Amino acid sequence: VEGDTVFVDKGKLYLNDVAQDEKFTNGPSNYKFGPVVVPPGKVLVLGDNRNASLDSHIWGFLPKENIIGRAIFKYWPIWEVGPINH
Repeated sequence: VEGDTVFVDKGKLYLNDVAQDEKFTNGPSNYKFGPVVVPPGKVLVLGDNRNASLDSHIWGFLPKENIIGRAIFKYWPIWEVGPINH
């Protein structure tokens, strides 16, 4: 979200200096990224298979106007399959 500080170090994602508990990722990240501050009108997107994902750690921030849909169903992780309540 715009204004958030994000970085990845030693296999962990930090959001505003708080390590995130990400049970859904495909293992710890093997790269270092950031810290970056998400600018106004942008989002930072990271895939769940961090070490193979071509995401914001590769190509940068995504303009909000490029988001054209809304998630309504999740199929991964398998133990959380079901509708997404907004």
